[in-house]
Formats: sequence, structure tokens, C-alpha cells
Amino acid sequence: MRLRSLKLIYLILLTSLLTSALFSQNITKFKWPENKITPIFIEFVEAYNTNDLKKLEAFTTKNYEKDFVKNATYWPSVFADFGEIEAFRVSKKWTNKNRLAIWFQGKHTKGWVMIMLRMNKDNTKIIGKGVMRGEKPSGNLPSYNHISSKEMIPYFKKYIGQLHKLDRFSGSVLIAKGNTILFEETYGESNKKLGAKNNVNTSFNIASTTKTFTAIAIAKLAEQGILKFTDPISKLIPEYPKDIANQVTIHHLLTHTSGIELDDYKPFNEDVKKAKSMDDLLKAQIKHIDSLNEDRRKDFKVLNRFDYSNENFSLLGLIIERASGVSYAEYIEKNIFEPLKMKNSFADLHKLTSHQNIAIGYTYKNTQDEFIGGIRRENDKMGGIFLSPAGGIYSTTRDLYTYFKAINNHSIITKRTHKILHKKHTKIYGYGFYLSDNGIGHGGVYPGVGSVFTHHPGTDYYVIILSNYGSMAGSVISNHIHDLLESNN
Repeated sequence: MRLRSLKLIYLILLTSLLTSALFSQNITKFKWPENKITPIFIEFVEAYNTNDLKKLEAFTTKNYEKDFVKNATYWPSVFADFGEIEAFRVSKKWTNKNRLAIWFQGKHTKGWVMIMLRMNKDNTKIIGKGVMRGEKPSGNLPSYNHISSKEMIPYFKKYIGQLHKLDRFSGSVLIAKGNTILFEETYGESNKKLGAKNNVNTSFNIASTTKTFTAIAIAKLAEQGILKFTDPISKLIPEYPKDIANQVTIHHLLTHTSGIELDDYKPFNEDVKKAKSMDDLLKAQIKHIDSLNEDRRKDFKVLNRFDYSNENFSLLGLIIERASGVSYAEYIEKNIFEPLKMKNSFADLHKLTSHQNIAIGYTYKNTQDEFIGGIRRENDKMGGIFLSPAGGIYSTTRDLYTYFKAINNHSIITKRTHKILHKKHTKIYGYGFYLSDNGIGHGGVYPGVGSVFTHHPGTDYYVIILSNYGSMAGSVISNHIHDLLESNN
């Protein structure tokens, strides 16, 4: 009995030491550079890490040339994503005589962010700033050791659990290797008013990860010979302006290379918010077509380079309806959800509203997508009047894992189609999927919504994160998971 107790104590100590070691290896000692900007930068970091608006206002009043209050209110939006930060390395690429750029890592989030302060000629006052998110510093990074399956559970329980305690994360996380789920946990509340907890069956808005379903639907129609990737959109949308529709093909829409983009035009965006059908989305595009981004309407030519656009996938949703003869929602549910038994996934708003286990999104932003801080408030729950093919489907981490495996084992599409979808048609995008060193998948962003959906072909790891706290809540975690799954020693 005593021997068993000693073994248990040893195991607990070993796990504790392992977890501490993994956490401690994420940051290296930083030496501040010797220049006039350094004392101001150190003062900034101290003010930033308090997340106290009064202290930030005191800092900006003292150190900025103008727009003191405006600059102070910006930094809590960065803190909301990364939390407290620790200096890691000076970015020589962005540093010169009158500016200092430094890479930081979140103390708890482990997310990477570069912050640059631009100074006046005397380096006595700040005249501007720069913030780079979603990238990492180049060169040698902290020496993350490869994390084994046994080490994974205690480490991620501590890492993500700590973020939940700090109110940085709410949602669901699933990590699997091949057919084996290694880690599956849920955190936070799906409905704060009711005190309802997120669980493995909670359906989350997956935002733009929806685009993978739209691409799979198009691919299935192509397999059936109903359409071709080379078809011009005029074939199925004859009412679209011919000078555009005769040039743009389904391939261009799937790869975001068409040049059809209107999201810089506010009246168009307002009409999209009111849309109740695919036809309404089409009417909004035709109505505002002369206001294409970057004045592309005149003498329109297909862009033939990647430029991410929801408008491309809105048109694909309409093409699915016209080619199949059923609604987008019905096609997705009959041809993907039902065969794969994805019982907690929804493309139909009416079915979703009768579902009892839905995660409401919580955001620091207002209805104009402006960060206003304070306490998190509910977003508009559904994200629109109907669920768009560009971003609106609701799902769970377990359902998405089932779906991704079905793509990879060719039970939902053929091997040939799989290769076409995951071919690099642009430097970073296939047909509805991002392709990068971090794996194959997609992400989704909406106020109070964040989804990350990735497969690492080399190691066969699946990482799926759904959050009802916004985009960075999921992506900083997925990026850190990638660091640990793919050793950079």
C-alpha cells in the first residue's frame, strides 16, 4: 500500500515538473536595446500590462504628441486578445532611428504580437504605433520540445484551464491523432443569463469555416457531372452582369481570385445584413456591382490572384441551389450532415432555433464592430437572418472532427476530388481550404465567434477549437498547440 502511495506521489511530482518545464520554456531572457526610445517602451509595457484605462491615459498624455485618449482606448483591444505580454526579441526589420519594434509573447495566452512605437525626430514623443497579429518572429523561437500524447493532457488542461480562469477563453477544444481523440474539453458558458455550460454537444457558430462545407458541396456536384469547376458563373446565374459573369468561373470563386468584392462599400454590407435568402445576396451584389472594391467595375478583368471575399462564396451558395434544385441548407444537411451523423450541426436557421444547446457569442465590440471594452456582451446570437454559405453554419468540435476525417478517408468525396480541393491553386488557398505549414483547414471570425479547424498531414494531428469569445480566443490557443505538436528544436 505504501509503495503504491509513493508511486502516486512520484507520478504527481513528475507531472507537475513536466508541466512547469513546458510552461517555462516558452520565453527567453530579453535584453532591452540601448536607445532613447527604450525607457518610453518599458513605461508603455508596464501601463499596458495593468489593463487599467486611467494608467494608459496617463501614459499617452505624457508620451504621445496628440490623440491621447484615442490612443489609450486602443490598447485594451490588444490586451483582450493577448493578455499580459513579455518582451521576446527586437524586430530589426521594423526598427530604425525613430522607431522601435519588439516581438512579445502573451504571458498566459502564449500568443505572438509585434508592437512598434514610432517617434518624433528627437525620440521624445510617440507619433504613431503599429501592431502585427497572427504572425511569429522569424529565426530561432523558444525551444519547444515535442509533446507526447501522455504529456499533452496535463499540459493543455493547465494551459487552457488557466486561460478560462482568467476569462480569456470559453468554448470547446479537441485534439486527435488519426482516429484517436487525445484531448477533448469544454470551458465556459453557452448562455450566461441562464448559467448554461458549454459541453461536447454545444453547437457553435463556425463563421467562415462554413466555406469548407460550401466547397465540398460544389465538389460533390462536380463529381456527379452536374457542373464543372471551369464553368463560367453565367451558366447558372444568367442575370449577373455579363461582362463579369462570362469571365468568372466556379474555380475563381472557390479560390477567391475572381475580383468580385464589395465589402468596402457600406450600403452593400447593410443590404447583406437584411438578406433572407441566396437570391437576396445576389440582388445585393447586382444592385451595388458598380462599387466593386478598388474600382474594379470599369473594364472588369478577372483578378487571378488571391483576395479573400465572402461575395465569392455567396455566389457559390446560389450555384449549389440552382444546380441541385434544393436549398443550400437542405443540400448540406442531406449530403454531408446526415451521412456522417453530424447530429449537432445546422445549416438551416429554423432547425437551429429549435435546438436547445447553442453557444451565444460574447464580445467586447458593438454592433459597428468597434471595440468598446467593459464587460462582454451578447452578439446577435445567429449572426444573420439566415445562415450564409460564406459563414453561418453551426457545429461542434466532435462533428467537425468526423467531417474532416471523412474528407481525408474519402468517404464523403473521392480521392481525386480530395486532391483537387487541397491543391495549392494559390500560394495559400485550395478550394475552400487554407494550405500552409500549419496544416490544412480554415478559420472563422465574427464578434464573439472564433473557429479554428486544422489537420496536420505529416503527423495526422487534428486540432479543432470553437469559441464563443471571439477569434483570437481560439487562434492563439491553436497556434500554441501547433508549436508543441511540431517541435522546433
